[in-house]
Amino acid sequence: MSVVITVGSQWGDEGKGKIIDYLSEQADIVVRHQGGNNAGHTIRVEGVQHIFHIIPSGILHPEKVCIVGNGVVIDPAVILQEIDSLLSHNVRVEPDRLRISGQAHVIMPYHKLLDGLEEERTGGRLGTTRRGIGPAYQDKAARIGIRMWDLIDPEIFRQKLRYALEQKNRLITTVYGSDALQEEKIVEEYSAYADRLRPYVCDTAEFLEISLARQKRILCEGNQGTLLDVDYGTYPYVTSTSTIAAGAATGAAIPPWRIDRILGIAKAFQTRVGEGPFPTELTGETGNRLRTAGPVGEFGATTGRPRRCGWLDLVMLRYAIRVGGINALSISKLDALGEMDPIQVCVAYDLPGGEQRTFDGDANQFDKITPRYVSFPSWKRDISEVRRFEDLPKEAKNYVRFIEEETGVPAVIISVGPERDQTICREDLFAR
Repeated sequence: MSVVITVGSQWGDEGKGKIIDYLSEQADIVVRHQGGNNAGHTIRVEGVQHIFHIIPSGILHPEKVCIVGNGVVIDPAVILQEIDSLLSHNVRVEPDRLRISGQAHVIMPYHKLLDGLEEERTGGRLGTTRRGIGPAYQDKAARIGIRMWDLIDPEIFRQKLRYALEQKNRLITTVYGSDALQEEKIVEEYSAYADRLRPYVCDTAEFLEISLARQKRILCEGNQGTLLDVDYGTYPYVTSTSTIAAGAATGAAIPPWRIDRILGIAKAFQTRVGEGPFPTELTGETGNRLRTAGPVGEFGATTGRPRRCGWLDLVMLRYAIRVGGINALSISKLDALGEMDPIQVCVAYDLPGGEQRTFDGDANQFDKITPRYVSFPSWKRDISEVRRFEDLPKEAKNYVRFIEEETGVPAVIISVGPERDQTICREDLFAR
């Protein structure tokens, strides 16, 4: 058996979708274990772009089984849109290929409404996507959430909805001064979703247990990034769930001792969407050049918002490796740096108390940080056709080797373009 977990090693948008799609060819089962439709994975295959928000990226590979785990919060309308989109591209999405955990929580209309109302009240302080992700996780922790098992049982769904809606409408009308939501309208809408989704809902934990016993190769698809983790990220500018490898254990029901490799995916530079600290951010012309470098620019797959761009931050990457147990790296968008000269990398922070080479988790220190950079010459040539590490320009190889030396983790996958085949693989992660 072999279990590989992929995690974002920065603030999300690291190119996970493409790498997960690439690794899915070697896997038997692909599991999405956390998050919701507040993030997207973009995959380009033969010039066709696919964006997934909930369904695992492995669905594009025939005969692979894809699982939406219990740690995911699901907007039924969104997952059905994704199913319909796949069907329109002649991708088979029957229940034998897509399985949804009955223990996954459902995003309800009041979650999305409250998300938007709170963002308006605070002036967008946290920069949420207003898709109800945070409020859904809040209800999960408060034990008033509605799960997929509940959704597909009409009697239980109405009972739990009535209880939750009584509380939510009081909050919506009294605190925010908005109109109350109507129970019958929600029941009608969500009953239609339930009818279509019912065949997909099952005990995914049991299915994975059986699959592990049968020596199946399992790929866990992480969403967002380590620096957005609710515990270890740049709090409070974080998401509502665990984005590190440990989240796969609870969000997919995979025992920790079963995990073989943890692949941290990082861009060759740094990006961020929304508010929050960003020590190496470039706000001038250089930042704009990074944003538009390469065939695919830096714009959010979910929101379309332009990403903030800056140089690679090795302080943060070392931190992500430490808290996430990362033992292999994937470097994405190396091709984009060919247009930048010189290339800079942050190797340490200068603080009033001295040098800091790893982040200590204290987000209050960011306004005191001065990044310390090392400069590298660019290779100034197109590397999108390179498929072996040995064939990269020496400047590009030196850049990757420097990252490996500074982090102590091998870069086993290098992406040199957005297409599936524009990938350099230096190690079989599923090797037993």
